[in-house]
Amino acid sequence: MKSKNIYSVAAIIGMAGFIFVYDSANLGGSVKYIQPYFNLLPNQVGILIAISLIGNFFGSLLSGYFSDKIGRKMTMIYGIVIGASGLALAALSTNILFFCIGRIIFGFSTGLIFVAAPMYITEVAPASKRGRAGSIRQLLLAFGLILGYTTTFLFNYLFSIEWNIKFGWRILISIEILLLGIMFLAMLTLVESPRWLIIKGRIEEAKKSLECFIESEDRVDLVFSEMLLNNSKEILGKKVPIRGGLIYALSLCIIFPIFRQLSGVNAITYYAQKIFSEISNTSTNLAYFQSIFIGFSELLGAIFVVSFADKFGRKILLLLGAAGMFFSEGFIAYSLYYSKVSLDLSYLVYIYNFFFTISAGAMLTVYISEALPTVIRSKGSALTGMINWIADAAIIYSFPLLNANVYLTEKFHGSISFIIFSISMFLFFIVILFLPETKNKTLEEIANYWKTKGNWE
Repeated sequence: MKSKNIYSVAAIIGMAGFIFVYDSANLGGSVKYIQPYFNLLPNQVGILIAISLIGNFFGSLLSGYFSDKIGRKMTMIYGIVIGASGLALAALSTNILFFCIGRIIFGFSTGLIFVAAPMYITEVAPASKRGRAGSIRQLLLAFGLILGYTTTFLFNYLFSIEWNIKFGWRILISIEILLLGIMFLAMLTLVESPRWLIIKGRIEEAKKSLECFIESEDRVDLVFSEMLLNNSKEILGKKVPIRGGLIYALSLCIIFPIFRQLSGVNAITYYAQKIFSEISNTSTNLAYFQSIFIGFSELLGAIFVVSFADKFGRKILLLLGAAGMFFSEGFIAYSLYYSKVSLDLSYLVYIYNFFFTISAGAMLTVYISEALPTVIRSKGSALTGMINWIADAAIIYSFPLLNANVYLTEKFHGSISFIIFSISMFLFFIVILFLPETKNKTLEEIANYWKTKGNWE
């Protein structure tokens, strides 16, 4: 069987992230059209933006079950179909209720896909290429962000506000449906994860699947024998108790997504235009234009990660990114607190986004997926997804409230959010110091490391 290019496979899987961040940027730029169309009050805007997180949560909650039941690949395919249905409902809505239901359905689909996708690429990528393959998703995230911000900028620049209120936001959503259709067709060309096939007892299929990703027959035999040994209990239908080293591994699924959201990334993504307007004293059009460059800074970070993930290792990039976010957000907080606001300050948002991309963006996703032993990967990934969406909703909803609070605004001059984000990244840096390195290790070797903390078999 001809081996598949793992990077092409990673690009297909990474389209989910491309579409998601396009949606985030698109929604952030479309709110000024959607709000008057549905006659929303200002305090309802935050709820409108965060409403899809309800679906994200339940999608993540069920993704572990579906990923184990029907497989990683089929979970993503069903997620694409569900997501397209939700977006179609939102695009055709004439009242806010149907729009919100459509957003929740779309959120459910991304919850499914965002848990299954990193599991899949982690389980099929050879150890020596796993870091780069997992990071390609970040490249596509950057392109999605650039497309989303560029598209909303062009719609804002080329068309009247009246036309965008009536038609513009619907067309922006329809572009997402087209992108999901392309991903659906590409997904049909992929095989199922060999590690999932093994725990389902489909041994011959698993070996054929593994041969699609590893060229050397000797290497296939070695990895396959390790997979059989490490998953022997599940092959026989026995349940593995959550104890010993599995508890340590699962703790990462709670800690890491909280730190990811406390970096402030989604607050900046959703409210980019507003942030640039405030910290740079610029016009709305210029703020839209400035926000496009968030995508370019993320692209540079993604190129950096793809180039060095398998060379430097995970810990180095995580530490470098945490330190960069701490200093960039700390300086933004300092400048806001002392009212030293200028156009130059907006560049720190780009610097922050670069460091987020190489750590809490790309490497954190790769690290969590490969650090979890196969026996709990679906459950742990689902837990990570749920915690991530809860923390995401909390940050997105609280960010405008913190900045609108009269007492906090008078005392901290709009810097309180960035103070919280910066301190959180300092704590994140400390946590990373205690992590094991996973570079160039097979998933079975990583599982054996956790067994040294307490065997669960």
